[in-house]
Amino acid sequence: MRYVLGVDIGGTRVKAAVCRRTGESWADPEVVLRAESVLHVAADATVLVGTEARRAAVAEPERLARGFVRRVGDDVPFLLGDELYRPESLTAVVVGWVADQVADIEGSEANRVAVTHPPGWGPYRRGLLHEALKAAGFPGAVLLPGPVAAAESHLMRERVEPGTVLGVSRFGGECVDSALLRRGATTFETIAHDEQHAPAIDDVLTEHLRERFTGEPAQLRAVCLEAKELLSTTGEVELLTRAEFERLIRPLLAIALAPLGRYEQLSAALLVGGTARIPLLKALAEDSLNCRVVVDSDPGTAACRGAALAARPPAEAPPESTALVPRITGYPEVDSAEVYGAEPAPPRPPVVLTPLEPPKRRFVPSRRGGSRNEDDE
Repeated sequence: MRYVLGVDIGGTRVKAAVCRRTGESWADPEVVLRAESVLHVAADATVLVGTEARRAAVAEPERLARGFVRRVGDDVPFLLGDELYRPESLTAVVVGWVADQVADIEGSEANRVAVTHPPGWGPYRRGLLHEALKAAGFPGAVLLPGPVAAAESHLMRERVEPGTVLGVSRFGGECVDSALLRRGATTFETIAHDEQHAPAIDDVLTEHLRERFTGEPAQLRAVCLEAKELLSTTGEVELLTRAEFERLIRPLLAIALAPLGRYEQLSAALLVGGTARIPLLKALAEDSLNCRVVVDSDPGTAACRGAALAARPPAEAPPESTALVPRITGYPEVDSAEVYGAEPAPPRPPVVLTPLEPPKRRFVPSRRGGSRNEDDE
């Protein structure tokens, strides 16, 4: 079956969605993979992601990496074992791993791939990732900012008229990405953006419940994570009530929402990311913003679903689509330097960086890696 793939690599989770071709049209995006955003690179360059990466790291913790997307463009490489790797190479190899996992599920390879990135990236970092994806076998990959991908997903719910100004805040596990977007004739244009650390909800809960918890200390963090997720839909858990939970996190969420409050004349504000499931977040946004507040029906996967929509070939996308397709993906034969401009690379340290180009199928050592049932965050 013909399909396109959208990949969102966050600080804590990797998510993927597909749009399948059904006759003369494309089906709505479907989430097909969720995994923890951790990567293990063995001595023979075999790559593991998610659950299997964690298992391998028990014996080889020095070969585990995370947070590589936010490090793209950084002068300092990752040291895994005794080898050095560029952050963009690690990011691209995770995309390859995801593509192989989804190919196993779908029975064939994706016709096109779209990958999200932080909204503050300029031509240099986009160019680095594009070249790494090209080396990993994805020369025509679509690159788009995470808030733009979330806005693309929002279009499945309601029409956004040209000229509309939309505020988007994406609450990830490590960062909150906010952006002011204007709906153009065919794309969302980024007017402004802001990035800040994610609210430390897990840390606050862990500290608050430390004296009440009678189990093994190593289990406390997992208990706090479960409590946070349950209190998004229930009024009370064993150690905490929702009222108490909201009192603890209210100041953190108010700070995280502050960038949206600086944007004026918003038609609407869109909240996505795992934290957007917490009802208090929407309530605080409605109190502080002079506009309508919308929370995606599945906020943790909005970006990967929007990326899948953007991956549809532009010639075959419906006329009303606003999928953001950067020029490089429309003209894959054009050299990326011509498209992104001749931005000089910053000086790098005198180190030897190990190329990470594992052959096809090495991305997927088994079908169990990166379970699709892992909770989104």
